Amino acid sequence: MQKMVNQQSKRRSLRELLAKHDYFGILERTENLDQRAGDEGWLYRGKALEGLCRPNEAASVYEHGLEDHQCSRQLHLALGQLEIQRGRPRRAIDLLRKGCELDPDNLNCYTALLNLESLDPDGPEAARMLVRALDSRKSDPSRARALFFLGQLNVEAHRDRIGFAFYTAANALALKSIDQSRREYPLPKRLLELSRSDLDAPNSGAPDCRAIVVAGLPRSGKTMVEGMLSDHPHIFPIGEFAGLRRALVKFEKNQILSGVRKLAQEGSSPFTETYASHPLAKVERGWVVDSSPVNLTRLGYFGLVHPDRPVVLCRRKPADLGVSLYFKKFKSGHGYTYDLASIGRAMALTERLIDHWSNILPNPVLVVDYEDLVSDPEGMRRRLFAHIGLELPSLPERAVADTDWRIFPSRSPGPATPISPALIGFSDRFADELKPLICEYKRMKSRLSR
Repeated sequence: MQKMVNQQSKRRSLRELLAKHDYFGILERTENLDQRAGDEGWLYRGKALEGLCRPNEAASVYEHGLEDHQCSRQLHLALGQLEIQRGRPRRAIDLLRKGCELDPDNLNCYTALLNLESLDPDGPEAARMLVRALDSRKSDPSRARALFFLGQLNVEAHRDRIGFAFYTAANALALKSIDQSRREYPLPKRLLELSRSDLDAPNSGAPDCRAIVVAGLPRSGKTMVEGMLSDHPHIFPIGEFAGLRRALVKFEKNQILSGVRKLAQEGSSPFTETYASHPLAKVERGWVVDSSPVNLTRLGYFGLVHPDRPVVLCRRKPADLGVSLYFKKFKSGHGYTYDLASIGRAMALTERLIDHWSNILPNPVLVVDYEDLVSDPEGMRRRLFAHIGLELPSLPERAVADTDWRIFPSRSPGPATPISPALIGFSDRFADELKPLICEYKRMKSRLSR
């Protein structure tokens, strides 16, 4: 009994370290893994190495873990997902299929597998997930995930009406567990009332902040921009780190502007401290790319302290962006994405905010349209590096995939896969279903223009 308690405590401790991005702490605690170690030690050690952008070492750790834990569905899933990132889809398929075999109810394995091959919407996997979706003993989020999965299977099989019906049910169920106050895109009115003069502050020389902020709604192209920037040997992706939000949590909401201005005048920066806390920021002369959507509403405060740092804002045509959000089950947050009308309002608000920041931020701002990004990726790559003031790096050698990454609105393209414009106009298939979204988008756009 005590041994089980100790294992649970260790697992919780490693999970907490991972959530804090304390990768070196995880590596220290998992340094002496052997055959007696549970699969969690190998799993978290691999995750830490992935977080430090050391994928080959992470793969080796997962492989060693599987030697001792051949029936670990967690390690099969982790290594399968990593092999996708490394451009080794055939190996990934083998691992993910094994993970599904070990745990037929593991939706994560099925979802990862869909990146590489289709599943029959009338097959055993779909039947299993339908049983899960109809099981009232399961939690609403668990049942919703099964419905999102069924929606994807049917849409990919071009059974669009059936697929959208599953997505409607999935979003309605997901919305039930979202607090009423979190069902709309959170855009404080005061942000749109800021002027350029509000962001001018006597700066006593804030310490350098080696962060490149890429902001916008999910599914707007941020991950692709982050991937392009990460081609540079001294730029490291940290995903949705939400550094701007982290830096501002110590301020009361009505005192953020005055508090940040005071720090700027004193030559201090909460942003420098926050980004410097990330392990990858400790790499000599390195930059980190933060692509968290929540940074979009905090850019004014960042510009107040670091007006020299280039910012990238991403946007996408509303119908395509809207359907991509509606088809996505987020792990947390983004409560506005589970209702078509609230998605429409969110898109109108963020477009207004992007225009606002473009006009008043003291920072160099580049607005990236998804359609331009996927239609001319090399041209956009040149623009991005010119914008941040770094020499255009040569393209890194990438593994040649032995199968294609399957494109779908709710997922990002694999890093080993060429960027494709195939999803432009995808929403045309659902023009009737998206009418509430487009109607509310236009209504909010009109209201904001008054």
